[in-house]
Amino acid sequence: MKDLKRDLEKEKKEKLFELGEKEREQIQATEKLRKEMLYKIKETKANLLALNDEQLQTTTRLTIL
Repeated sequence: MKDLKRDLEKEKKEKLFELGEKEREQIQATEKLRKEMLYKIKETKANLLALNDEQLQTTTRLTIL
């Protein structure tokens, strides 16, 4: 009976450890995705601002002509 209780406690600890590992992996994956999305947003914003500046220069040039 003592051996069974000891085995049960050991299995409980292993399951809790595995659960903690899976939660950590999920959190890391979420953070990685968040960082990638923020990078893509900043990159898109920079591209749009550059395009806007280019169009503004063209419009200004045409107006001057």
